[in-house]
Amino acid sequence: MEIGSEFWLDDPSAEQKMEAQWIRKFGNTVLTTSGRGAISLLLQEVNPRFKSVLLPAYICDSLILPFRKNGYQCSFYDINKDLSPITETIRENREVGIFLHMGYFGFSTNNNLMEVIREFKRNSAIIIEDVTQTLFSDFKRYEENDYYVASVRKWMGLPSGGLLASPVWEIKGTLPEDKSFASIRKEALLLKAEYIHKKDELLKKQYLNLFSHGERILSEEPYPYRIDSLSNNIMNGTDVNKLVEIRKNNYQILKKGLNGIEFIEPVFQNVPGNTCPMFYPVYLNNNRDQIREKLSSRKIYCPIHWSRPKQISVNSFKNIGNVYNRILSIPCDQRYDWRDMDRVISVLGELENDRSLIKGSE
Repeated sequence: MEIGSEFWLDDPSAEQKMEAQWIRKFGNTVLTTSGRGAISLLLQEVNPRFKSVLLPAYICDSLILPFRKNGYQCSFYDINKDLSPITETIRENREVGIFLHMGYFGFSTNNNLMEVIREFKRNSAIIIEDVTQTLFSDFKRYEENDYYVASVRKWMGLPSGGLLASPVWEIKGTLPEDKSFASIRKEALLLKAEYIHKKDELLKKQYLNLFSHGERILSEEPYPYRIDSLSNNIMNGTDVNKLVEIRKNNYQILKKGLNGIEFIEPVFQNVPGNTCPMFYPVYLNNNRDQIREKLSSRKIYCPIHWSRPKQISVNSFKNIGNVYNRILSIPCDQRYDWRDMDRVISVLGELENDRSLIKGSE
């Protein structure tokens, strides 16, 4: 069985259920097709003092896109090796209309921002927390947050799924439905489920093309649409406690099993009890792309979060280039158990014996 890459969908039916408690905890909530759509909806809701946004320099291009399309000036702040914000680089910025912060990979890496956020609030800035990667972690959020945004489909097999929420503001308007994106994604998810069971490589080509088509639709049209009914029902019917438990267990298996492999440096040494990991992120000392290819050849697909957006120059920041160039995300999600994690550990252990691969060029 392959490990990583897109989720799949075994059962295309899901009964209507009550809205889940984990959704309600973020406040007044609207569910959209994507995280990108949630940000686009947010930008329809707000009228900041300055049409500018300050974003972390470690970020996905899809987060920047809605701001640029809406005419915002985008500035960035640097991130430490442990993925915590460098507050000095935040304070260098003036006339900030929107300040966006996030925790990475399930961890509260943004827990050093209290004073910074209070300074922005005094200057009437709007505070947004992107909770995509900490969606199921249970640590305390900043009371000063005005809005939360998230891409929910990164966590489970959903045709669509984004979230905009606010603990203080009502979110106005009724979103139209765009069935094309969810329909394409649903077909891709079902084809992947068929591939997982049949191992037919023709199916793999088909579902990969469909997933790519869906991403192109998002890139071309970030307008906010509402979540499709199937995704809504799956989301509300998900056993979140089980999801969290499996991810934590898999993370700990990887942590123990990869300890001592010299070319791997875990981003986080310890996992607090209130943290639900999204991946097991590591830094690779050398030859990340080649190591990733070796893993792919063994059907272990480790994404890179993320390719560096063209708006971010590594020369402008002290640390961020090192993060983009070395980080790799090892899957530990609820699709897998200890046997899958042992396979990952075994393959990485084998790669340690390839000295030319792990030592890099002299």
